[in-house]
Amino acid sequence: MRLDGREDLLEAIKTTAETKGLSVNAWVVGLLESATGMEPANTAPTGGDLEVAVTSVLDKLLADKLVNIKSELKAELLGESAA
Repeated sequence: MRLDGREDLLEAIKTTAETKGLSVNAWVVGLLESATGMEPANTAPTGGDLEVAVTSVLDKLLADKLVNIKSELKAELLGESAA
């Protein structure tokens, strides 16, 4: 982005975007949409959105795995006690 040599402005934009978890481009586009009254375009999920989605999937996978392990252990223990 060309800011007519305003390194201080670019650094301020980078810092602000980073604190909001956005790229410089995403932050500037959002600011321009807001300033012009335009509706925000559908954007890619943020890091927070991805973390929630990944955590949910991992929780389900872990729960399923634990159920399988429990079933296997139970079957193994029942098999030993029957012998």
